[in-house]
Amino acid sequence: MGNTLDTYLREDYIKWGDRDYLFELHEDKYIPTTYADFIERVNYFAAYLKDQGFGGKNIGIYGPNSIRWLIADVAIIGYVGCSVGFSKDWSYENASYSVNKADLACLIYDEAMSAVTDRLKEEHPDIRFISMQNDFDECVEEGRKLCGSLFDVQPSDEDSPAKIVFTSGTTSFPKAVMLSVRNIFSGWRTLGRRVQLGENDRCYLFLPLNHTYGSIYNYMYSLVFGYSVYLANNVHDMPREMAIAQPTVFSGVPKIFTRFHEASLASGISLSALFGGKMKYLFSGGAMLSQEMRKAYLEEGMYMMNAYGLSETSSGFCIDYPEEADLNSAGTLMEDIEAVVLDPDDEGYGELAVKGDLIFKGYYGDEEATARMFNKDGYFLTGDIGIIRNKKVYLKCRKDTLISLPNGENVSAKKIEERVRTLSSDISSVKVYVRDDKLCTDIFLKEGSDKADSTNWDELIDRLNSEVSGYERIGKYHIYSSSKLLK
Repeated sequence: MGNTLDTYLREDYIKWGDRDYLFELHEDKYIPTTYADFIERVNYFAAYLKDQGFGGKNIGIYGPNSIRWLIADVAIIGYVGCSVGFSKDWSYENASYSVNKADLACLIYDEAMSAVTDRLKEEHPDIRFISMQNDFDECVEEGRKLCGSLFDVQPSDEDSPAKIVFTSGTTSFPKAVMLSVRNIFSGWRTLGRRVQLGENDRCYLFLPLNHTYGSIYNYMYSLVFGYSVYLANNVHDMPREMAIAQPTVFSGVPKIFTRFHEASLASGISLSALFGGKMKYLFSGGAMLSQEMRKAYLEEGMYMMNAYGLSETSSGFCIDYPEEADLNSAGTLMEDIEAVVLDPDDEGYGELAVKGDLIFKGYYGDEEATARMFNKDGYFLTGDIGIIRNKKVYLKCRKDTLISLPNGENVSAKKIEERVRTLSSDISSVKVYVRDDKLCTDIFLKEGSDKADSTNWDELIDRLNSEVSGYERIGKYHIYSSSKLLK
């Protein structure tokens, strides 16, 4: 049994073993790690984790981007179980929720997260905690002793869940998206059709590794194309770091590209120079970049390629081709997928739906939520309203979530949520649903709020109900602390 990740690691070890591969900033200098050193540490760390009984288990990684983060991630995905990425910006509540939701058996953490992990250790004595700074190298060395030779560890089935990515839970509970190795490597051919990447290219990796685009398109595909990866260290010092790294590839979000443009105007330094002087490919995702901003970059000869996808689609759906002149498009549809527009309106806009190797394995521990994301023909429902013209994707908006009531009426969960939020500035989140034929809402108050007991919620809900149609009235409500949302 083998998998695609194991195959690439074996091939890379032979082709590029002595080449500098990953670069981490230490005291204003990027220090390299070779392909051989990285791949060896991946194998030995995997051997250690399996020996400790973590085969087939969910293992969390918590901290900022680092080489140790990457070693742990690749080891778990390729050979051990399921890698669960934690954001370095998560609060204790987020981390605690994720530990419980994903049924973690082990958490590998950066000491920078110790304020949170110290609390988690007290609450979860049954979970193994491995410090990247204090334990990691020793674990790798123990794994080395266990291996008779390199690649001694049996690779995982490439169709089994290998990675869990948490969706953003702004208005509901975050879902745990499960991806397989097949999912992860489903998009490299699409990327290869659009850009010419090779051994002489350098990717400046800024996007967090707990997100799909950064971990897959920026990082994992370096194992396919052979480009070097420079890890961003300080978001406030990116131009200086890029001046050192001189990258040819960069992926970011609109906010970052806007900041670079503002810095260029303020300093009189060209955008090209701020990006290190050798940039070939810029990718923007997460939200649509404005036409004005794309034009600003085009005027300096820097082509911005939009990338659109979801965690559930392994971050793939469409990516622009270089020198693309259509500034309204979200990108060109990936060639290796089936995509359709469901229930189009008079203008042709409808919900975008997709099939292919990119589609996730499901939400961990939530078969019901998984089933809701597919139609009867097996298409994944993106929830985005758009249109496809000449293989290009144009987005309009998110599909408004409608709740069907027993009387046949449909109500907008989003509109009800917005109304409830107007009741108090202390409301952090609202969940709307139907139970026992009644429209219900769970109201979550910000941590530390004292308004759960001091506010007359009956009066507020009655007043809200008096202002809406009968079928939109809330029949039952519950008040919770926001910490309840994350448990």
